[in-house]
Formats: sequence, structure tokens, C-alpha cells
Amino acid sequence: MPILTAMVAVAHLMYGLQLGGLEQLVVQLAARTQARGIATSIVALGPEGPVRELAERQGVTVERLEEPGMSLPALLGIRRALESIRANVLHAHDLGPWLNAVAARMLRPSTRVVATFHEERAPSGRKRGAANLAARLSDALVACGDRVRDEIRGWAPAGARISVIANGVPLETPTEETRATARARLGVPAGAVAIGYACRFREIKGPDKLLYAFLDRFARRDDVHLYLMGTGPMEEDLRRAAEGQGNVHFTGLVMNAARLLSGLDIYAQTSLSEGRSLSMLEAMAAGLPTIAHELEPVKEIHQHDATALLVPLGDGDALGRALEQLVADAPLRERLGAAARERAQQYSIEPMVDAYTALYREVA
Repeated sequence: MPILTAMVAVAHLMYGLQLGGLEQLVVQLAARTQARGIATSIVALGPEGPVRELAERQGVTVERLEEPGMSLPALLGIRRALESIRANVLHAHDLGPWLNAVAARMLRPSTRVVATFHEERAPSGRKRGAANLAARLSDALVACGDRVRDEIRGWAPAGARISVIANGVPLETPTEETRATARARLGVPAGAVAIGYACRFREIKGPDKLLYAFLDRFARRDDVHLYLMGTGPMEEDLRRAAEGQGNVHFTGLVMNAARLLSGLDIYAQTSLSEGRSLSMLEAMAAGLPTIAHELEPVKEIHQHDATALLVPLGDGDALGRALEQLVADAPLRERLGAAARERAQQYSIEPMVDAYTALYREVA
């Protein structure tokens, strides 16, 4: 008689449907594991956003619950969503959704809980105690990189299952045609050096640090342009700071910003904290040299003067000098970019999807 394999159904729990690197990763993971025979869906707590369209276009169903925080209505909503798709695994992304997931499991004990931590950010205060308890009720804690894993070990109880599944991205080889198309879409003037940022405009991502360093060095130059791709709570302040600057451009929300990266010459992301930045990986795959703060998670993927120029956190002058150095030195940009593209081959999305698929089957 044939052996019957139980269906594995996974619900991904996250906050909101706004477009960011984490949300795009969740959509890609859900779509690709679905192609491997895992039934998937996304449950979002909080605001509506463009991720719904992105997910549904790839065949992933989305359910949004109005309640964004820890409340009984939110927990009941999560349970209803799990029942409707018969999910036996609830995969929560980052701390807040994870605490909701574990609380919801108390209402539906048959659900197994997996959590992935995408940023280097330890719980504090009362959340630290809640996280310690939640770890005892979870089947697996996953870190997106080594530094994040080490941080989890600092607050999780002894014996908690903690593993690393490194974030990955689709690898596409850029061509002269894709570069020309991307530069045309961005409106890069002929011969100009294009510096780009593609991330949410949040304080933790440091877009203001990049903008101020750029303005300090290039405010009156028409041969160097900055492209800030994204939206977020800092947008109004950033636009005000750049008012009247013809070489600073805000693209607004871009559904697939990775397609525009090949039109840049330099990628810059001055985050104050990181986990395993998808935008940086996408920039590496596009063959771009990167400028970033010298954070431990960044150094897991970048090496100073090999694939990137890394500057001390909080040193605006060093950031400005790094920008000037790359703008002025085309051979350096080429060397760092070529090495970055080669190193990016280690970060394909496929091993990540394979690892999660195996984990889902195991815990289910």
C-alpha cells in the first residue's frame, strides 16, 4: 500500500502589509514552499498595503486582521485564520508576531510554532520574560544569521532549539540591457554616478545619515545623484531636508526595487542595526559596491575594501569620505562590485527555501 504523507499547511504571521524587505521575503518564501507542496498563506495584523497584491499575484492567500497588537480579538482572529486554512504550522516573523503566535497556540494547541528573527534586536523589560516563556512553547527559533543567533542565545532558555537559516535572494545576472532600462526608469543623467538606497524610511535604517552625508559632499554637483527608493515615517523629514536639491530623487514605493539596482553605480544603506539585509544581498547580486556601517551582521556578508566600504557607526565624516572615494574611483567601484557579485552566489534563495521546507515537514 502507498504511504500517505500528511498535508503540511503553514500560515506566516507578520505585522501589516506594508512593503519592505521582510515582507517581500515572506511572500517569496510562501510562494516557493507552496511550489514544493506546502500549503501556505499569510496572516497580517494591522494596516493594509501593497503586499497583498504581491502575494496574491503569486498564488498566496492573504488574510488581514484589524487588531495590530496583543489582544483577545487579535488572538481569536489568528485562531480563526488558522482554522480556515487548517494550518498545522504557524511561522511568525520577528518578536511581536511571535509572541502573538505563541499566545494564539494556547487557543489552538495542535498548532506548531516556528519563529524567525530577522533583526539584531533583543527583547527587553517585560518582553524579555515573555520571550523566555514563549521559547519554551515554540518548536524552533530561527536566526537569519550568526550574529542574530548569538543574540537569541543570550535570552532564550537553555535547551531551546535555535538554528540559522540564512536569508537568500533570487540571483539574476545583470546585463547592459537591464542596466540601461533601469537607468532610464530612474532618470539617471548620462554619465552621472548614481547612488541608491532601497529600504523603508525608518530611523533604524538610517536614511537620514546617508542623505546628510550626501548633501554635505555633493549638494552642488550635477554629476552625482542620490536615489531614495521606498516610503516610510521619515519621508516627510527627508524630503524637507532635500528640498531644492536637483540631484536627490525620491522614487516612492517600488514594487520590485531589485530590478532597478542594476541602474546604480553605488549602493548605500546606513542602517543602525541589521540582521541579514535583503537589500544588501540584492545589491551584491547586481554587482554593486556597498557603503554601510561596520555592524557585525553586515560583516557576515561584506568585507571592507573587498566587496564594500564599511565605516564606523555614527561617523558621518567617514561616511562622506567613503561616498567621495567611490564616486571618484571607477576602478575601485568595478573591483568591489565584481567581488560582491561573486560572493552573492552564496546567498541564493533556493537553499533558504529548502531549509524551511524541511523544517516545516519536521515540526508538522
